[in-house]
Amino acid sequence: MALDRGAFYKEKSIWNRQAYMALFRSKTITSVVRVGDRSDPNHKNYLPPGVPMAIRFLTLLPTKLATPDTRGDLLPDEGLTFERTECIVKKIGDLTEEDLSGCSPDTATPEFVRYHLALINNTELPSWDTVVTIWKFKYLPNVIE
Repeated sequence: MALDRGAFYKEKSIWNRQAYMALFRSKTITSVVRVGDRSDPNHKNYLPPGVPMAIRFLTLLPTKLATPDTRGDLLPDEGLTFERTECIVKKIGDLTEEDLSGCSPDTATPEFVRYHLALINNTELPSWDTVVTIWKFKYLPNVIE
């Protein structure tokens, strides 16, 4: 049976654009930036520390209203697995180089973070006061079943 972890919004995982696949496969990316404060365990997108979770890649951008039971349009599960180690919540203008270490090249500086978020969310440029969450993680062995 093929793997299919983290395929629904209610399941804990991180979904990423295909442009980042090589960076995840080579384990170069060890941090991701997400808009908003996701540090509360009751937040729908909260990632608990110390729990193995899937890294998945989107085939299409979400275009439908998501509910917990909505399935993402995802490429097959490659078995990439991570464990969240740290959660940083700050305004974009307060981010440091250390906060952004391990992120993709297009989120390497606070200014890049603003453009990245505007592009992936198809919105205007967020302000320097916009709060973001940075999930730092470590890779675990790939899951095969």
